Amino acid sequence: MDTGGQPKGRVEDERFLTGRGRFVDNIAPAGSLVAHVVRSPHAHGRIARLEVTAARAAPGIAAILTHADLAAAGIGPLPCLGQVSNSDGSPMVEPPRPALADGAVRFVGDPVALVVGETLAACLDAAALVELEVEPLPAVVDLATAPQAPAIWPQAPGNICFDWDTGDAAATQAGLAAAAHVVELSLVNNRIAISPLEPRVLVARWDGDAGRFEVLTCSQGVHEHRRVLARVFGMEPERIHVVTPDVGGGFGMKAMVYPEQVACMAAARMTGRAVHWSSTRSEAFVSDNHGRDHVMTVRLGLDAAGRITALAVDSLANLGACLATTAPLMPTFVFTNIIGGSYAVPAIHVRVRGVFTTMPPVDAYRGAGVPESLFLLERAIDVAARRLGIDRVELRRRNLVPAAAMPYTSAVGRTYDVGDFSQTLDRALDVAGWSGFEARRADSERRGRRRGIGLACYLHCTGGYTHDSGFVRVEEDGSVTVVAGAMSAGQGHETVFRQLVAEKLEIDPDRIRVVEGDTELLPNSAGTGGSSAMVVAARSVVGATDVMLERARELAAQKLECGTGDLVYGGGAFAVAGTDLRVELPEIVRWARTRPGLSEAERRDVVCGLHHFDGNASTFPYGTHVCEVEVDPDTGKVDILTFTSVDDLGRVINPMIVDGQIHGGLAQGIGQALHERVAYDPDSGQLLSGSFMDYGLPRADDLPFFTLDRLCTPSLNNPLGMKGVGECGPIGAPPAVIGAVCDALGVDHVDMPATPERVWRALHPAGS
Repeated sequence: MDTGGQPKGRVEDERFLTGRGRFVDNIAPAGSLVAHVVRSPHAHGRIARLEVTAARAAPGIAAILTHADLAAAGIGPLPCLGQVSNSDGSPMVEPPRPALADGAVRFVGDPVALVVGETLAACLDAAALVELEVEPLPAVVDLATAPQAPAIWPQAPGNICFDWDTGDAAATQAGLAAAAHVVELSLVNNRIAISPLEPRVLVARWDGDAGRFEVLTCSQGVHEHRRVLARVFGMEPERIHVVTPDVGGGFGMKAMVYPEQVACMAAARMTGRAVHWSSTRSEAFVSDNHGRDHVMTVRLGLDAAGRITALAVDSLANLGACLATTAPLMPTFVFTNIIGGSYAVPAIHVRVRGVFTTMPPVDAYRGAGVPESLFLLERAIDVAARRLGIDRVELRRRNLVPAAAMPYTSAVGRTYDVGDFSQTLDRALDVAGWSGFEARRADSERRGRRRGIGLACYLHCTGGYTHDSGFVRVEEDGSVTVVAGAMSAGQGHETVFRQLVAEKLEIDPDRIRVVEGDTELLPNSAGTGGSSAMVVAARSVVGATDVMLERARELAAQKLECGTGDLVYGGGAFAVAGTDLRVELPEIVRWARTRPGLSEAERRDVVCGLHHFDGNASTFPYGTHVCEVEVDPDTGKVDILTFTSVDDLGRVINPMIVDGQIHGGLAQGIGQALHERVAYDPDSGQLLSGSFMDYGLPRADDLPFFTLDRLCTPSLNNPLGMKGVGECGPIGAPPAVIGAVCDALGVDHVDMPATPERVWRALHPAGS
């Protein structure tokens, strides 16, 4: 179906491919001090001794900071903005999260001291002189038994941060009691090391005369970083200027503020010099926020006709040793936001216990809760179909919300505006050749292989309740400056925002310059997260373009001495209807700037528009994924033969960029399904998967050529008809892949990642 978009090449790629990208690590100012973090080698323990005197006296060292230095400077702990309450209404447990450890360490990699010097070599030499003695305490790395383990925080007995629930418990129990069949399944959603191409990096500078910070950092939203940092330092946000240039991948983890940012800013203020810190990949494994990590039990009730009567979920969510910026929201509100997915589930109840462990914090990762909830739902449906002897496709078809029911309000109160879920299911089955699968299975069996096919119907909620701004200004030379609140980390914002504004103004996209990532250019922004760039930032940019055009119309009417209603716009100019009188946008700017009494700012912004958005930007992309695999029974190795994705994303601006987003998302979903797992030693709490030698990111030869197809049902909640795309791949791919593996093995379930060892053991159970 034609979605109206044009596959324009990405304008960003020329500078990226020719080494002219502006990444923080490449543009740190000359003369900056270098920072290195001394980290805990222990998973848990009391700090018995921390001596830095010798290290401070080492050559080339400007400062060494510990928690005592930060406390003396009045620097507070990092706040958690994602507050939730217990089921009884009492508040969750929120332990302090100092930037540098205060009396105890609680995970391997916990920051203990910051060494600041002239060179990295000097910092490393001095770090070796830091004397750290830790009295070991028990490590807690098994999520399933963490509630019975010794408490990591005295204020959190049983290591429980919160015990939260949502939905209708009574109706759900009644639905399960009345069900002809109840399927129960326990699942693990594996811990992920997010691993963007560019590790975290920052430069902090203190302007003593102005009393303000300049922070150059890779982020997914400068205004959120400024807001958190202002709380930590007890400053007005306007005294912290945050800038983010190009970013090499984020996937959620760069939306958060980290201890290293706080410590380096403190060091910059104490030394009076810029401080530059770059994470190594090894540091990233032990200090970046991780993703996912749930242990869940799901009970699915079905009546005699195979229609779902109720869904009950009990989840343990690993929060790590402390709370990251929005961590509690991910396994609660976001996890349950659309937990019924695209199915008509009449009653739902979910209980979630957030659990502390001696691991790095867990926060948002591409999809942020939705991949976890949709995985449990799709796996439960597959298991129900197998146990009840109902075809997997037919069971889904019986329970999908019909298009005629839209708008549809789910059992957890989320209203879907539009959707024809059966349409993407039918298209995916057709494109994937589902009906011919048994012949392909027989061919594999003749070659001694096991072949399986799996599918998943996914639904996502993008945007949400948020606030954002967009700004558009016409320059005297005829160019147009667009300031967007989103922050690109490789998604192609520059290209797509240019397309949108060029379409609106009917001008060449080459005349448009897109700027992101500067707190001084917009009053606020939502940043990038939750597939929001097109459903939030784009509507702000288009809204600002409309405001600018109205301002330009008023000025054009003054110049042409006519009424605003007499003007028509087209091709970058206003014309008086029925005459040959016209004036182009840059000419309006030049004329308007000649008027007397304008300040410098008024002259600069004489033809501009600022648009604020504050409200619900929720849209609901959906689709169906089909995966076909072949398993080697001798080794357990899984080969993905084909992967088909049929998505309804509403209006698409640039199909090529959308395809790239789907490709990347599918790769990450397949990575979680088959390869990726952060592993810790159960006794010592030491990280066992601390490099790409041990942590299994998918490689090119692990992936098939994807088959993509699209339908288009424009969103009614977005004035541009768009729905968002960035997180769809990792939502639908894992259940489709695991469904295919289980089909090949003839078993109910295999936990992710379905590594060769796990698959082999499923094929050869003990005693077989």
